[in-house]
Amino acid sequence: MGDELRQKSNQRSTLQRTKRIHKGWELYMKFGLLLVLLAIIVLVKVTIISTVQARKWEALVRYSVKSKSAIDPLRGNIYSDQDVPVAITVPRYEIALDMGSASFDEEAFNEELDDLSKTLSQLFGDKSAASYRQGLLQARQKRSKYYRLGRREISYTELQDLLQHPYFLGRSRFKSGLTTTKYIRREHPYGNLAFRTIGRIMNEPDSLGVTHGNSGLEMRFDSLLCGKAGVNRWVRVPPRWEPVEEVPATNGMDVYTTLNVDIQDIAEKALRRKLIEVDADWGCVVVMEVETGAVKALANLDRMSEGIYMERTNHALADLIEPGSTFKSISMLGVLEHRGVNPEDTVDVGNGLYTIGRGLTIRDHNAHKGGYGKITYNEAIYFSSNVGVAKAVMQTYGNDRQSYLDQFNKMNIFDQIDFEIPGTARPRFQQDVEKWSTSTMPWSSYGYEILMPPIYTLRFYNAVANNGKMMEPYLVREVSRGDKIGYEREPRVVNKQIASSRAIEQLQTMLRGVVTVGTGTAMNSPYVHISGKTGTAQRLGGGSFKGAGHNVTFCGYFPSERPLYSCIVVVSRPRGVYPSGSIPGMVLREIAEKTIATSYTQPLGKVLPDSLATFGQMVLGGTTDGVKHAIKYTGAKVERPHSGGAEWLSHEGGDSLQIFIPFSPEVGVMPELKEMSVMDALYLAEKLGLDVRLTGKGGVVAHQSINKGGRIRHGQLLILTLRNE
Repeated sequence: MGDELRQKSNQRSTLQRTKRIHKGWELYMKFGLLLVLLAIIVLVKVTIISTVQARKWEALVRYSVKSKSAIDPLRGNIYSDQDVPVAITVPRYEIALDMGSASFDEEAFNEELDDLSKTLSQLFGDKSAASYRQGLLQARQKRSKYYRLGRREISYTELQDLLQHPYFLGRSRFKSGLTTTKYIRREHPYGNLAFRTIGRIMNEPDSLGVTHGNSGLEMRFDSLLCGKAGVNRWVRVPPRWEPVEEVPATNGMDVYTTLNVDIQDIAEKALRRKLIEVDADWGCVVVMEVETGAVKALANLDRMSEGIYMERTNHALADLIEPGSTFKSISMLGVLEHRGVNPEDTVDVGNGLYTIGRGLTIRDHNAHKGGYGKITYNEAIYFSSNVGVAKAVMQTYGNDRQSYLDQFNKMNIFDQIDFEIPGTARPRFQQDVEKWSTSTMPWSSYGYEILMPPIYTLRFYNAVANNGKMMEPYLVREVSRGDKIGYEREPRVVNKQIASSRAIEQLQTMLRGVVTVGTGTAMNSPYVHISGKTGTAQRLGGGSFKGAGHNVTFCGYFPSERPLYSCIVVVSRPRGVYPSGSIPGMVLREIAEKTIATSYTQPLGKVLPDSLATFGQMVLGGTTDGVKHAIKYTGAKVERPHSGGAEWLSHEGGDSLQIFIPFSPEVGVMPELKEMSVMDALYLAEKLGLDVRLTGKGGVVAHQSINKGGRIRHGQLLILTLRNE
């Protein structure tokens, strides 16, 4: 019985265990099915995310921002009248080696050490190859984290050449140790030419990384030149962080000036030689184009030490000085306009002393020699007689001070000049005739009691050369980038006719006589006819004229028969020589002779074709109008280009006939720049937003780093390789 009960109990236990096992398996099966379903859902979701929703999530990941950084804009360039750069922004690189990295390839370093040392010595030219080798070995022994190579920064082209060295080629920066630090520098291809005019930039950028100008045109047009910084976002793109452009940098506009680098160079060298010769305090030169008022040269040199002169102060624009005898031409034109005297009439200047009122004596420069006696009014200008000019003024105006002043104002003598360089002063002359003293009218007739910067005197003489039309001096033609214009200026007329043609012609005769028979005979060149007037004025120093020296001036124009340029030269306080107008006059003569000798041109339309000439000239690609113009005047054999309204033509080769294909630039697509002039190629590439770098020498694009038709993005680097045609 007991056995039977035990057997039944075991059966019940077995049955219960079997039920529990079945329930367990059911639970495990359900859990397994759930896991499989979850896996399927995840797999499907991943597939959807990586395919259908890929772009959505790529966009969202960009918001995983680590930080933001500024994108430095490129400062605009400054160009001469022939679009030659005189101030440019270029990248420069400081290079060093990190020899403390765990990945540093010591085997390659030792293998290439000798050749690398030789290459660095040739690149920098500051140390021998042996010195570089020794320095590199010592740096490696110290496991230096930053061993600078060379004492100067290198250009982009030099960096690319260095990267072709076997030690760097194909190795990461961790293995080679190479580190580069990029700087944006302002360079001046012509050195200190027109230093104060072009200006300079501040040493340190502002908080946004933008560098600003602190003088000259760099300061005047800083807001247009400096551009606007952009913004980079650093986003996580596993396994690294990468910069993504959020706001593109806006590069600065370019300034196109009227300065001519050849005339500027001639003017500066001539002035410097004379200043050294006479040991003067300072000197200045301004050369203007007669027809337009465009300033072609503006030089100011200060004595830094014996024989050393540099640009420091813009005397031609900012210095209020008495113009001296150069003002006699202004006074005499007023007299001639009023028909107060006839140029051939005689005036008695006696012994060179003329007393007016109580104790007021006007003195001629040769009074100590007995004066000129009786001379004509022409000769009063030829020989710069203070007495003769003062008598002409007094005879014409008498006590009518207001008419005398009105004549100056009708000729716009004291009107403010609207010039592009900051700090251009305005002349000072008492405009209330009731406050004039007895001496004001006679003394001002030959340039005293008047203060005016030299450029105002030049504006008047330029008007005389221009047959009475007064032009406003200007220095900048345009500030622009691509199609965007920030500033634009055309020649501006101040006064259509400052005096009658008769009076202007009479004064022109006088100014030519100054050089042929008068005080300016030393300036009478056999190569170019010069007209003008000498001037000498005492300087005011410490409230007194005594011991302060003189400012000597010559202002005129050339060639006399058909004036192209006007010019003023001022030399302040020459030492060891008699202070005469011939000192600055000889500077002007040198400028006139060399300018005319180097700038003679003949209009292309007046050149007769040579029927025997043959042309094998290749016409470069470029603007449609430019290409067609070149074809017309070179006679090059080309397949007739059909532009179809396109603005550009690319050169597509050809043997006996050159072939041109019209194209219109597309945003985001690389055009064909090969066989195009470098200026056209630069303009087109920068217009498309590319960051252009030039390598090689020449004026023709031989190769472009981005092939025609390739996709491009704003700010992408484009390397153009140049060759000579």
